[in-house]
Amino acid sequence: SLLIATMPLESTVICLDTSAWMINGDYIPNRLEAQQDAAGLLITYKLEANVESTVGLLTHGGKMVKVVMPPTDDESALLAGLDGLKAAGPTNIVQGIKIAMLALKHRRNKNGGQRIIIFVGSPITEKDRDLKKLGISLRRSNISLDVIGL
Repeated sequence: SLLIATMPLESTVICLDTSAWMINGDYIPNRLEAQQDAAGLLITYKLEANVESTVGLLTHGGKMVKVVMPPTDDESALLAGLDGLKAAGPTNIVQGIKIAMLALKHRRNKNGGQRIIIFVGSPITEKDRDLKKLGISLRRSNISLDVIGL
């Protein structure tokens, strides 16, 4: 018989950098579109790896952090949420991660792991102590953090 391995159940929030730095053309056509392509692949992979997994989207650039889509298993809604993102203003990594933690806290299925995947394409201006405090909070909440630098 054929043995098919599945990934464990996981709720993931993908944090997209929509700061002004994302219009740089060092990635083709620019950082923002390269990030959108990567996020689309992550969404598809995560949802196909386990049918009960959920993925959410938020942006951490411009004037505020915005939850584009709370954790859901609706792939088409998530992929549609990637369209129309505009790059402007500064980035706020710490606030973005805190909002992602809140989104994970209020997820539908409380079983399984929790993960935040954050794209960063701009300089990190947050203070070391704020980042350390955030790391401690992530560890206490049992949330994994993946940082993808552009």
